[in-house]
Amino acid sequence: MLHYETHLCGQDKDWVIFVHGLGGNSNIWYKQTEEYKKHFNIIFVDLFGHGGTEESLDAYTFETLAKGVVDVLDHAKIDTAHFVGISLGSIIIDAISLIAPERIKSIVLGGAALDYDFRAKFLLRSGAILKRLVPYMWLYRLFAFIMMPRKNHATSRNVFIREAKKLGGKEFRKWYKLMGTLLSFYQSYRLRSANTIPKLYISGDEDHLFLPFVIRNYLRERFSSIHIIEKCGHVCNIERHGEFNRISLYYLNSYPNLPMLKNVPEKSAARKIPQEHWALQ
Repeated sequence: MLHYETHLCGQDKDWVIFVHGLGGNSNIWYKQTEEYKKHFNIIFVDLFGHGGTEESLDAYTFETLAKGVVDVLDHAKIDTAHFVGISLGSIIIDAISLIAPERIKSIVLGGAALDYDFRAKFLLRSGAILKRLVPYMWLYRLFAFIMMPRKNHATSRNVFIREAKKLGGKEFRKWYKLMGTLLSFYQSYRLRSANTIPKLYISGDEDHLFLPFVIRNYLRERFSSIHIIEKCGHVCNIERHGEFNRISLYYLNSYPNLPMLKNVPEKSAARKIPQEHWALQ
């Protein structure tokens, strides 16, 4: 059973389940706790080998991770909930939407990691060679810096590096191998998903590795919304927590009459993304 932490607001309130990213844990939601618990009952989940979950598996798939989160719902006797994820957590929530769509009311994905460009693919291949030759934290720091290179990304980058130190090299290598299956997972996801669950993407316009794919998926999905935060990197729930909280809470508090949001600021770097990513594919 995954370790989880619960905050109760009231018996008549909806539940929100938070799923963190690779190397993180429930601590990365520290900017959301106070605001969210005013409106919802909330659960912070620690994935296998992360945070308070000492249990780990021999190997991971996105579906087995999704099942682990669903088991938390069963243990807490929660029938349905809203889900909020960041980075890797976004993939796991998409996997939950495949194996247990009836458990999801709506989804908020921050800094969604949905595909890899040529830079990310090169890093993955290079890391696969180096991961047994150099300390895992060297790789993690390198990837964190490439993903979040700017000065304004430093706080969120340092939070993830600090928490990842608790993961350990053996566990890191298993999760690293999992990330190599992301492309095949989303190939299957596009074939299997009905895309009927309301979903809000929130990304920073400086999330240069992943933002083009967020835009592409938003355009593919009939019930999706998007909000792009200016001058913000990958971990938008930390870096621009005020805007992340305001937009995500507005969206979730509107349930079941969820708004269709589209915010791509005119001066945003997202406008410089090649035109083909704004076309349905």
